[in-house]
Amino acid sequence: MTAETSWFDGAAGMRCGTAAERCQYKNLPLCDLPPLGVVRRARLAFEDLRESRSGLPAPGRPSRFSVGDWVRVKDEAAVRATLDAEDRHRGLWFTRSQWSFCGGVHRVERVVRRMVDDHYRMRRLADTVTLAGATCHGADGTQGCGLDCALLFRDAWLEPASAPLPPARPATRWATVRSLAEISATLGADGRLDGVPFQPGMERHVGTRHGAFELRHRSLAWWQRPAGGRWFILRGLRCGGEPVANGCDRQCALLWHESWLRLEPGAADS
Repeated sequence: MTAETSWFDGAAGMRCGTAAERCQYKNLPLCDLPPLGVVRRARLAFEDLRESRSGLPAPGRPSRFSVGDWVRVKDEAAVRATLDAEDRHRGLWFTRSQWSFCGGVHRVERVVRRMVDDHYRMRRLADTVTLAGATCHGADGTQGCGLDCALLFRDAWLEPASAPLPPARPATRWATVRSLAEISATLGADGRLDGVPFQPGMERHVGTRHGAFELRHRSLAWWQRPAGGRWFILRGLRCGGEPVANGCDRQCALLWHESWLRLEPGAADS
């Protein structure tokens, strides 16, 4: 199979994406299992039956690491030893931008057991976490599509570590979230501005001040690009799963319109 060839799930016959796609969330397997075999097909059928009855899959097995633990991303050789020929571990892709984090020490930000993928389907994941600061921007901040999604890391790619010395902070543009009344005045009847919602949970950040960097579209699909002015991502603010009734561990970056912020002069993060 070439890098441009689509791969399909043998049980469901569902198009899962292409190996050439760079987004980890578009390449998630239908469930957290090896790609081939009778056991996987039977398990997929069982999961489909369970989801059709309950409306959502059960959470996957938790990570051996806990929120707040310090971990080191293993070196390239150790990570490659866990991957198949398509750079996957039990179906989960180790992306191009993830290689830039090899050897780095990060804190576990969230244990991922269930989340909504880019196809709007709830998925279960096992032995997986997100790490503070480890996003699709890459370690140098130059990679990814611009949405700054949290990367998914298997336990097999991590090892325990001691807390590092705090790094020097780069020059940052700062922003304070405006009042709820000011923000509400910019929204339509559907709670959106230029098609982008002010999501449930964002109101708790009113009045808080954060480092901000402007969203640069890079390789975003046209339908993912916010319109109508400048949009920002605020450092450390991510979706807590509030828009999904049963919760989501994905931690998407929250998008903030310039009219929702009081921007201070300064160098914008890249």
